[in-house]
Amino acid sequence: MASNSTSAELLAGESMMYHNFTLTVATFFFGGYSVLILLSTRMMLKRGLKTRSLRVLFFVGLFMYIISATFWTYSLVYVVGIVQAYIDPQNDQWMRFATQTSHLVTFFNAIVLVNFVLSDGIVCWRSWVISRRDYPKLIVLPVAFWAFTICENPNAIPQRLHHPHLSVNHRTHYYANLGPPQQAMRDSKPLAWRHRRVMKDNFYNLQGHKLKQSRATQAMVLLIESGVLYCLTGVLGTASQLIHLPFGTLNDIILSANIQFAGAYAPALLLLISNHQSEDSDIEYLGTLPISMPSGTLAAPQTRTASQQRSRLAQPSTLQFAVSVSVSRSVSVGMDSTQSSPTRDQWGVEGVKGANEGFEAELEKNRITV
Repeated sequence: MASNSTSAELLAGESMMYHNFTLTVATFFFGGYSVLILLSTRMMLKRGLKTRSLRVLFFVGLFMYIISATFWTYSLVYVVGIVQAYIDPQNDQWMRFATQTSHLVTFFNAIVLVNFVLSDGIVCWRSWVISRRDYPKLIVLPVAFWAFTICENPNAIPQRLHHPHLSVNHRTHYYANLGPPQQAMRDSKPLAWRHRRVMKDNFYNLQGHKLKQSRATQAMVLLIESGVLYCLTGVLGTASQLIHLPFGTLNDIILSANIQFAGAYAPALLLLISNHQSEDSDIEYLGTLPISMPSGTLAAPQTRTASQQRSRLAQPSTLQFAVSVSVSRSVSVGMDSTQSSPTRDQWGVEGVKGANEGFEAELEKNRITV
């Protein structure tokens, strides 16, 4: 009897270690998530929600944060209850409190699946932004996976309430939840990377030196990298369901971190878009450059006349892209910036006419249409 009592106490102590470690991990990630949502909210309220996509992303991010905060608060209350019941098992009040809170564990684990569904939708939206003008049909399969996940999520909540243990239906939900981001990343990453190579390899100044990365290029790279990181967390969460521990599975420990990370995806994109946002939103022209480049576009002129030097000094130093429905614009590969209408008014038509015919012919050969 004494040995059985000692074994039970050891198991209970190990269980407390698991719960406290899980809460510590959740608190660490929730703190970072809170800082991120605070920064994104402050920036968006300061700059204004100018486009519908930013407004939707902003409110979706706030909703996901409320879910994550509720889950973290419940986790804190639950751990406090079971620890107090472990310390003083003779206290009936703490025992009742621990029993009542423990009944809601599976329910909250199902509620937070909403965060994963919304984050999957954001990944699909990002994929659509990148590929909508070149390959719009690529988004069909990720959206189909996402729709299946949306239909499956309401069923998971009552199942988790009445069947706490992981079943085949639960695993089906996790696999379906993994489908949209994986398919979206597989479809859009090669296209986005090829766009990035076009921008990176063709933007030279007149001396043949590469310009600094444009805002669109930086935004595209970070969008790709953030999507890949989010997909990796999904793979890790799904695989951890199959790794059993003395108390539950590995997913019981890392689930809290994945929940906070999934919720942080929306405010992270808000900060990204706002940080790289020009007068025309970057999300409106990402993915508009042609995939195939005409031959000879990588060469940059190496010599300049005095008139060309004066014209070059008067040009803006930042290369910007914008897409207009009614106006078709061109990007000169051999120049430092796009010549938009206000810029022409600033440095005048005479500066353009001062360039010799050979230089104009070289620019015309290296011109691509966005």
